[in-house]
Amino acid sequence: MEAGGSERQLLYLAQGLDRSRFQPVLYLTYEQGSLLRDLPKDVEVFSFWRDRSPPRWNWPGRIHGWQVQHLLDLLKSQRIDLVYDRLFHMTLVTGPATKRANVSRVSAIVSPPEFDLERTEKRWRWWKRRALARAYRSSRELITVSEGTAESASRYYAIPLQQFLVVPSPVDLERIERLAAKESAIDRLKQNASHSDCKHLLAVGRLSGEKGHRDLIMATALYLRESRAKGLPAIHLHIAGDGPLRKDLESLLCELDIDSQVTLHGQVDNPYAMMRGSDLFVMPSHYEGMPNAMLEAMACGVPLLATNTQSGPGELLRQHPLGKLVPVSDPHELCLAIEDRFEHESKWLARAVKAQIYVQENHSLPGWLQRMQNLFDSAMDQPS
Repeated sequence: MEAGGSERQLLYLAQGLDRSRFQPVLYLTYEQGSLLRDLPKDVEVFSFWRDRSPPRWNWPGRIHGWQVQHLLDLLKSQRIDLVYDRLFHMTLVTGPATKRANVSRVSAIVSPPEFDLERTEKRWRWWKRRALARAYRSSRELITVSEGTAESASRYYAIPLQQFLVVPSPVDLERIERLAAKESAIDRLKQNASHSDCKHLLAVGRLSGEKGHRDLIMATALYLRESRAKGLPAIHLHIAGDGPLRKDLESLLCELDIDSQVTLHGQVDNPYAMMRGSDLFVMPSHYEGMPNAMLEAMACGVPLLATNTQSGPGELLRQHPLGKLVPVSDPHELCLAIEDRFEHESKWLARAVKAQIYVQENHSLPGWLQRMQNLFDSAMDQPS
């Protein structure tokens, strides 16, 4: 339960479900993460690895079989009526467990599987693809976060497109407004006289290849190389998030000699204050479902630059011109867009205002909670 988008949405459900209709129980693989401390006290937590250790001798499918049986026993002992799973790793377990227990299930696909599954799963991918296709087909309700993600999953798993239901991700506007008012690292840097005229760029996301941070760093180097001759302001890039590529990115910064103009902040508990204080939010991903960080930045009123992904940022900004789109994996175009941000400021600020209104009207947390509760009721009402 670290502070990712899917984990945050599970927390929203645990906090916001109407207790006269639902009593939530949280099932995790590992009982860890910063969001656990925000769980309501009436939500019981169960974890597969809580009281067990990896086997001395392992073979393909052994641990998976344990997980399915563990969840199956829980479904029976707790008399669970409905299972809601997010992320395909859990669907691999909930699919067979709910089938054996004859328990209704709602599944969510949050990222295009033709990229997500193909990138992350190297072993037994063919089996996982077939198992996931079976699990998703048997789900009472199958939801995705965007039309592009639904189209990708339909192709990849050979599931009719009409079986998917797009449910826009929620944004907790009250919480963001409260936290955005606090002081951030960007605010403290602005107080330094040497940074008074500097513009601040922000990217938020896990430091892994598909998030495109390397492209953004290369674009920043290009901008810094050309900005003085073009009379453009100095910039400082902030990247909030941690992950396996951190050391590689640190080496790249040193290689490009821009480590003093780029800060890798690691995991940040309150990115909203940084969003509010930044001059440009950049989402340089190679693919996305519908990133919460982008919606949250829009809610903070910061101008948005994103890559033209098949779903997620590309899909949203192609339909609604609320920010600037550039091609995926193109540092040069990213650099030109950053230059345009500071050459035509009024245009970017006007789009930011429209983006803030769009999020308020289309991604409210209360509306999402009501829709999810209605979906859960509908799934339990369907015949076996």
